[in-house]
Amino acid sequence: MRSVEPVSLGWIFRPERADNAKEHAGKQVRFVGTALDESGQVEVVLSDGTCVRAYRHEVIPG
Repeated sequence: MRSVEPVSLGWIFRPERADNAKEHAGKQVRFVGTALDESGQVEVVLSDGTCVRAYRHEVIPG
């Protein structure tokens, strides 16, 4: 069995977003949900406990 290394994830802000999530850009990610909502976004919990909705491509290693 192969061991799994923890991965550090960051959330990036995309300028085409219409919501006010810019203030959270670049924060580390604690949790990424697996269920997509009707707009194709998942729940992301940031390291400070803030919950945002994001597209999967907005969560990147880093």
